[in-house]
Amino acid sequence: MRDILGDGRFYLLSMKKQSQLRIRKRKPKEHLDSLPLPTDEKVITLARIIEKKIRKEEVREKYAPVKHVLALLGTGAVLSLSLFVAPSAIMLAKPFLDEKYRRDESAWKRYNPYYLKRAIRRLREQKLVTVEERDGEEVVTLTNNGKRRILRYSLEDLEIEKPRVWDGYWRLVIYDVSVPRRALRDMFRETIRGLGFYQLQESVWIYPYPCEEQITFLREFYGVGTEVIYVVAKKLEDDEPYRTYFGLV
Repeated sequence: MRDILGDGRFYLLSMKKQSQLRIRKRKPKEHLDSLPLPTDEKVITLARIIEKKIRKEEVREKYAPVKHVLALLGTGAVLSLSLFVAPSAIMLAKPFLDEKYRRDESAWKRYNPYYLKRAIRRLREQKLVTVEERDGEEVVTLTNNGKRRILRYSLEDLEIEKPRVWDGYWRLVIYDVSVPRRALRDMFRETIRGLGFYQLQESVWIYPYPCEEQITFLREFYGVGTEVIYVVAKKLEDDEPYRTYFGLV
């Protein structure tokens, strides 16, 4: 075993293990029910991340995937059941519709009303949304289960952009999460594994591309901000096996 020069004491794998490097992609374990219920502000932030990606997707025949519906609701878009009434009838009943309502209505009209109603019905059956009266309107709102589902979707959509040219720096993620918070530690570990990180040691992972934004997001997401360290290293001794692993040679 060999150590890396510097303040930290990290150890490279033996050459035998280096020759056995394989990419392991795993999906994060779904223990989201054990996470604290996200605040409305966090739900909005996560939903906007999902919506940003959704806007780049083409909606074939204006189909309304439940993921899209939840994301829009999560951003605060109002979905009134009056949307399914003839537009002229809405204008007669609500001639004073405000600008936000009009913007939200425009966003929902991206989808075919039939598919949108079907998606809402499915979400209600799954107890991810409910319908409540607000200012004389019946509107669709997220339930706590719906907010947790947005958490799951935000993890599924998390990705690290790979630049065309590697900048030569290694990114190390080091964590020391206490045993009582073992479930959060395990979820954090499986998430970064799924993103493509390689495990150097039990609590030390490596990746070649910039990912501080994603790690910061995960630290806040899992509530382990003070227990996870992000390090950018110019030199990693004998890094040829890792260059090979990440396709950098």
